[in-house]
Amino acid sequence: MAGCMWGWPVCMNARKRPAAGSTSALRPAAAQPSACTFPFLTNLTQRSMPVKPIINVFLADDHPIFRKGLRSLLEEYNDLNIVGEADNAPAVIEQVTATRPDVLLLDIRMGGASGIEVARAIKRQNSDIRIVILTTYDNDEYLFGALQVGAHAYLLKDVALDSLPEVIRTVHSGRRLLSPELVDRVLAQFQELAGEKLRHQSGLQADELRILNLMADGATNQAIADQLFVSEVTVKKKIQEILSKLQADNRTQAVALAIRRGLI
Repeated sequence: MAGCMWGWPVCMNARKRPAAGSTSALRPAAAQPSACTFPFLTNLTQRSMPVKPIINVFLADDHPIFRKGLRSLLEEYNDLNIVGEADNAPAVIEQVTATRPDVLLLDIRMGGASGIEVARAIKRQNSDIRIVILTTYDNDEYLFGALQVGAHAYLLKDVALDSLPEVIRTVHSGRRLLSPELVDRVLAQFQELAGEKLRHQSGLQADELRILNLMADGATNQAIADQLFVSEVTVKKKIQEILSKLQADNRTQAVALAIRRGLI
């Protein structure tokens, strides 16, 4: 019979004891199928563990001690295979071209050329490679330059090194990463560029956008004229042009549309 003890299935196969003196008592009992099953064990044995793909990684940094430590860390992971390393731009480009790694860890400042120039050259040859910028520099020139040439990640070297294996796996999967302190700057730049695109699409000129901002502040036509050093007649004409471009019926609607579209 089958029973259950503290939530675990218990197998108790009761078989009739052979009579005393019976020869069957000397024979081993034939193997009997279990009266109870262990589905959770079956599932465990049938379930195969997912196999991580091997990711080929190249290390590019002009500091040998940092590079050595990085290699030592990454070599502890079976799914990460270091295919090469270099300490200057020409060597990086040459060896990456030869080894064709999946992921390149790249410093922004190297001998011979900047990391951005290296990234641009490598991306021209192999657009599929994932580039992780690992640097101490957080200025906008390097940050936006690296993102513009196609880097998948821009991380400052104060990042916890033991997080780099997961960083490599993440960018290898196609996702992008930034150090937390850089996110706000990138979003602000994106919003500014998006606003510029919207303003360009609207057809509004700089002076018309300024008038819209003054209108949103509640300024009268005369107040706007005084601030722009033009006549009130000119302001009225400009407002009519604004209404036409925004397809608005009046000043209030024009301001509402401009705010809704992110123009002001």
